[in-house]
Parts: sequence; C-alpha cells; structure tokens
Amino acid sequence: MKKFKLNTDKIIGLSAMLISLLTLIIFIYQTNIIREQSRLSVTPRIAFNTSLDTPDSVSVFSYYILNKGLGPAIIESIEIIHESNRYKLDFQDFVKKIYPNFNDYGTVIQNMSLESGLTLSEKETIKFFTFRFPQRKTEPFFKYLGVKDDGELPFNIEVIYSSIYGEKWKIYANKKGHPIKL
Repeated sequence: MKKFKLNTDKIIGLSAMLISLLTLIIFIYQTNIIREQSRLSVTPRIAFNTSLDTPDSVSVFSYYILNKGLGPAIIESIEIIHESNRYKLDFQDFVKKIYPNFNDYGTVIQNMSLESGLTLSEKETIKFFTFRFPQRKTEPFFKYLGVKDDGELPFNIEVIYSSIYGEKWKIYANKKGHPIKL
C-alpha cells in the first residue's frame, strides 16, 4: 500500500481549494444579506389617521389611509366591516345601507372608492371619506353611529396590500399593532 505523502504542491493545492470553498460560502452569505436588504428597503407600511376640525359651528371629520413605509403599497382589497358583514369601500353607499337617517345628522362631502391594484406611494395619503355635521349635533350623531367612548368607530376597515416583491399584509383600522403578514 502506498503511503500518502504531503509535499508542497499538494499543500498549496488543498489550501487553494479550501480558500475557494470559503470564498463561495461567504459570497452566498453576502448575496442573501443584500437580497434581504433590498427587500426591506421597499417595504410599505399602511396606517390609518383621522381628523376632526371645528372651524365654526360645523365639524368636519375625515378618515385617511397613509403609507408610512419605505416603498409603494399595492392595494389588493379594501372593505368596510360592520357586524361581520363586508362592504366595498364606498362610504356614501355604506351609510345609505347601514345608517338610513345619516343625512339627518350630517352629510358626506367627500367619498373615495379605492379599487384593487391602486398603488399608494411612499408617504402618500389618501382620504377615504369626509363628512360634515353641525357641532351641536355631535353627541347625538356619534350616539346614532355607535361611536365608542374611546372614539373608535363602530365599523372597521380592512386593507390587504402587498410590496413590489409580492409580500402581503393585512391591517385593520380599529386594531392596534403591526400589520399581519399573510
């Protein structure tokens, strides 16, 4: 049987193969880090916001959606949820169905119907709806709507959106915390 002898050529050859293998492993690891960094650099984050202005004897309530993330949010679906029923985001149509006496208290002065596929750019804000009502009717109006003591609306809005990489999230207007990754 032949004995295995190490000479300088074999040591240099094995060293070169080991260095090449380690370089390949490091290259793959760095590529994965760059891919993750690239994905995170365009991650959207949808949030909701409200405003209540009372310039005179009239109050104006607005409800917004905004993208606080780093990249565009592609809207997959938006629905209003009321008592386990789902409605297309068309606030004027929604109040006609659910609150038939809505116009006795106030009027919808702006209504937006957002469709699937809409892209919400980074830092972009879109107003869902705005309604105006006399300040003296605030308490009866909120009671009629069923607004809770903490100011939470009696209906919820669900938004499903995705990033340009196809990752999807779901978020609810009345639920605090992070979006739910789908």
